[in-house]
Parts: sequence; C-alpha cells; structure tokens
Amino acid sequence: MKKFLLAIGLITAIVFLNSCQWQNTFTMTITHFSLNNESVRLVQGIPSEQPISIAVHYEVTDENNEVRSVTLAEGQLVDGKLALDQKVIEPTRVVISVKVGADGENAWTTAVLRPNNTIDFVLVHTVTPNAIYYTVQLKGNDHRSIDLNSRFLINGDLSQLHEFVSELVHVSLRATSSVLDGSGITLDFGQILVDQGEFSIEGDLDGPTLVTIEIAEHTTFMGSRKYLHAILEPGVSYSIVPLGENGEYAVLADRESLHSKLITSWQFDPEFVALVDTLVAHRMKLQVGWERLERAEYQKESIKNYPVAEACDHVTLTDRVKSRFIAPYQYAFSSTANQIVEKRSTSLRQMMRDTEDVELARMIFELIWVLLGEDDIFSDRDRYERIAALLELAEKVHQDFVDQIVAPRVESLRKQEKLKERDSSLLPGHVAPEFALTTIAGDEVSLNEVLKDNELVLVDFWASWCDPCIESFPALKKMYSTFKTRGFEIVTISIDDSFEDWESAADEQDLPWIDLGVTEEGEMKSATAPTSDDYGVRWIPNKFLIDKDGCIVDKQFSDGQLKTMLSSRLADLSVLD
Repeated sequence: MKKFLLAIGLITAIVFLNSCQWQNTFTMTITHFSLNNESVRLVQGIPSEQPISIAVHYEVTDENNEVRSVTLAEGQLVDGKLALDQKVIEPTRVVISVKVGADGENAWTTAVLRPNNTIDFVLVHTVTPNAIYYTVQLKGNDHRSIDLNSRFLINGDLSQLHEFVSELVHVSLRATSSVLDGSGITLDFGQILVDQGEFSIEGDLDGPTLVTIEIAEHTTFMGSRKYLHAILEPGVSYSIVPLGENGEYAVLADRESLHSKLITSWQFDPEFVALVDTLVAHRMKLQVGWERLERAEYQKESIKNYPVAEACDHVTLTDRVKSRFIAPYQYAFSSTANQIVEKRSTSLRQMMRDTEDVELARMIFELIWVLLGEDDIFSDRDRYERIAALLELAEKVHQDFVDQIVAPRVESLRKQEKLKERDSSLLPGHVAPEFALTTIAGDEVSLNEVLKDNELVLVDFWASWCDPCIESFPALKKMYSTFKTRGFEIVTISIDDSFEDWESAADEQDLPWIDLGVTEEGEMKSATAPTSDDYGVRWIPNKFLIDKDGCIVDKQFSDGQLKTMLSSRLADLSVLD
C-alpha cells in the first residue's frame, strides 16, 4: 500500500464510480486537527471558506443523579488554535463536535482525553451530486480504556490489503446484542481513519464480547469492504495479521483465550487457510474474465433446454425471459465457498456440542450466525448451517427458550427454504396453481373462473404495509382502464395480518379490479396461507401474468414491462362485449 496521503496534508479525492449503468462523482476533503489538554489545533489542511466551530465537552452526574454538561472549549480557531477553558485531571470521555457554517449541523465523535496525551481527529467533507455532508473521525487511534483491569487492545497494519485501491481506509468496531433475544451489550467504536495503514483501538470490557471489525474504503460508496471477527476479553491484546498468501487477514490474540479457542483453532488450520487462498485466487481470476466463455456456454445451453410444461407449450417465451429464470451459473469458487462454510460451521458446532456451559454455547451460536451474515462468502449452505446451529443450541438451553425463541426461528428458516425451492420451480411456461379466495364482501372467486372470461390475468400479491405495492397501483389502474375491454383482468391478493388492515387499505386505494384475501370465518390467514406458499412468494409486490389456459407468461416484472407485454399480446384483439 502506498504511503498514506493524509501525512502530506490536504486530500481531495475525486472518484468515478461506474456500476449498474450509472456513473457518480464526488469529492472528499480531509482536514487534520489535534486535541490535547491545552488546546485544539489545526495540523494539516486548508481552512474552510465557511467558519468552523469546534466544541469539546463531557457529561457528569451529580449527587442528585442529574446530568450536566461541562464545556472544555467552544468556538472558532484563531490562527489555527482554540484554547481549552479548563483542563482534565484524569482520563475523561469527551465529545468532539465540529460545525461548519452558521447553519450547519454538528458532526461529532467521542474519545478519551488524558492529561498528557494528544488526540488526532479529522473533519471529512464529502460532496456528491446530491448532497454535502461532514463527518468527524479519529485518526489512527481510538484509545478509550480508563481501567487497566478491563482493558483490551487491538491493532493492525493494513498495508497489504490489496483490494483497497486508495489510502482513504477506515476501521470501525462494533458489538451488537443477541440475534436471538436482544440480550448482551452493544459497543460502537466509530470510524477511525488509518494512519499510514496502521490503527489501534483500546477500550474496556466487563467480559468476553463478540465483535465485528469493519474495514472499508473511504472514497467510494460501493468500494471495498471487509469484515473480521474477534472475541475480545479484558487483559488480552489482539493483532490483525495476514491469513494465507493472497492478502486475506484475520485476528490473532497474544495469549490463550476464548478467541484462540473458538476462532484461531479452525481459522489458522492449514487446510482451512488453503481453502481461503483458493477462494481468493478464483475471485481474482474472475475479475479478469476467467470463466466468461464457460458461463456464456452454460447460459446458452440452459436457455436451449429451458423446461416448459406440456400444457403450456403454446406459450412463447423469449430468450430474455428464460435467461432470468435459469439456474445460476456455478463458478469455480462456489464449491470452495461451500467447503469453507461447512468446515468452519462444523468445527464450531462440535465445540457447542462438547461444552456444558450454556453461555459459551450461546456465544458459539452467535459467532456462527454473525460469520454467516458477514463473511462476504456466498454459499448455498448458509440457511442449512443456520438451522443446524439452532438445533445444536436447542440441546443446551432451557425448553422454554427453545419453544419461544429457537423453534420459531427454525420453522421460519425451513419455510424460507421451501419458498425458495417453490419460487425456483414455478417458472414462466408452467401451469399456475389454482386458488379460490374471498372478497372483502365474502364472495368466493377462483382463478379458473377469472381465466374463463379473459385472455390475460395479472395476479399481484400485496399488503397494506407494502409501500412499493401501493405505489404500483396508479400505473396498474391506467393499464386496467386501457386493456380491460381487450381481455385483461387483475386479481390482487392481500397477505395482511388482519382483516381490518386489508379492508381499510383496499377502501382507501379504491381498487377497481378483483381484490381477494385468504380468510377463514372472517379472519385473515395472512402470509401463512397456502396460496402465497403455492406461488413461492418470498417478497411483495410479486406479480404473475397468466394466460387463459392457466399458464404463466412471466413473473416478477416491472410495471413498464407489464405494459409492454399487454400492448404486444392484446393489441390486435377486438374489444369484448
């Protein structure tokens, strides 16, 4: 990695982003300040054309348990300096806030000010085509520890992270509450701008804490981002070290600890490291077009062999439609990704199985879960491993916890898997599932009845809380008005949780077409209804265009695409009586 540009003063980064057929440009200006027990000083950078006000304060709680703010400094720098009105006599948690212009909003960060230490911080001024905003970040170090017995330290040199193309890299550390029941502590060490590739974070903990370390590029909104994970403990120091030969990193503790037992034990296993190296190598080849020909040939053959039901062989499907629904191409790295996820989760589940400590079992479960969510590895095994971890945890915790927390999660994940399989199998060119549902008035309407009287029927799943669904209705009303007399009908199906929500929203939207819900004795069955399951509905809005023979013409399309299909297929039909 090149020398960090901030060391030579003001940085203006102009980045051109080109993704998804759009281009964006933004500029970033970084100004470096320092804070000690005497003053705030401008270190490097060009002062803003607008006045910059800086405030440093902390809060204290008096004997009446009332909180008051103590201001150490507040005002504009004069000749690059703002003197503190008073000093701290012990390590003190302070808030550093910066305001640009008379009407600007405060940007701020927190730090621990010590009597004999200096805090380096930067003001980051970002200008995009749509917005201007400021952030305040510490530079290089975030040292918050005030209790030696509770202290942890983590540091690293990121100079070999090859996927980061600039020097504007920041690091943040966070701990979140349990994914199961919201218990546990939360931590948030704000963004630290690395200094010549290096950083250091120091803080206090009451006990072992699972954290995520995010390393991200500062110059792009869609730039590189990496997540590392660690179990921090009081009295332990940690380093960011290389993992393998291809530029990956991991966290290493300086002594035997929960981190070394639960993470290092499998992460630095030679077989696991080899898999990581292989995965990175495959990704690097992919970036230069490796497997491009193989992927193109796969798509060509898949489109050629696209399955169409015998009852729907009359449906004309374009290659473009078919290409949206063929099984994804399996890149060479896919198998390696699956092996990594399996090996990692198998090791952790074995540790969960071996321990009699319920709290340790829960921490291992949380580790499995966060790794699956933030490992930047796209694996087919993720949902399976989540279910396996939940079932393993169920053997360790109280039955009430299983019934209330674990079992519903397992059921939800299994249903998601079934819906995914159904969604993947119910394709254009297949017969649409029949249904018979009720209107708000209680009248039953079946799909077959609607198909008998129309050439094309749109089946659209919606709910009162779905803003995109409702935002689509004006366009659908226009198309309905235009094409209804040519044999077009719309059937919306509400998956609301209550009849009242459905009735109120339908009345407010004044839907002119057939609107149905899944009810039983006047009560909604919502998203658990067989109809949404039969159609593999995993999100809404979810649209299906069905012809008079009950065959799916297309699904999951935009309103614009629907209009094009209706114009093409119904243009020559005479107006129906």
